[in-house]
Amino acid sequence: MLGLCIALSAFAAAPEKKQPDWVQLTPEQQQILAPLASDWNNFDNMRRKKWLLLAKRYPKMKPEQQQRLQTQMRAWSELTPEQRQIARENYKKLAKQPPEKREVVKQKLRERQKLKQAAPNHGAPALVAPATPATPAAPAASVGAMPAPPLAPSSPAR
Repeated sequence: MLGLCIALSAFAAAPEKKQPDWVQLTPEQQQILAPLASDWNNFDNMRRKKWLLLAKRYPKMKPEQQQRLQTQMRAWSELTPEQRQIARENYKKLAKQPPEKREVVKQKLRERQKLKQAAPNHGAPALVAPATPATPAAPAASVGAMPAPPLAPSSPAR
């Protein structure tokens, strides 16, 4: 019994395998995770591991899912560290809401995205104001601009 306890404690104390730096990723992984290139070497092992698991599943995703993920990664990489922290906090708050409230927020975000896509690309503002989230604690960055955890590891401050 003592031997089993010692063996289990040694296993539990084993350090997590170091995940590869950006230059050690395969070309396919680099292509899939390209929006995260500038932040990759600052990610901790857990985040790198989660992104690598996602990259492994990526080829099996439907094209629209792949496009959505790429868009979300790009949007996330463009956020400031403060915006990322706010998005994380808002995501956690939204996840605690009842499904009906989450659906209302998602619908309003979809409406906002449709308006944004329909707006002319001439730099002029849209004639119709975008819908606001049901709660102030759920901006677009918290739901529509990042993949859902646990598949969406967050980035540490730059």
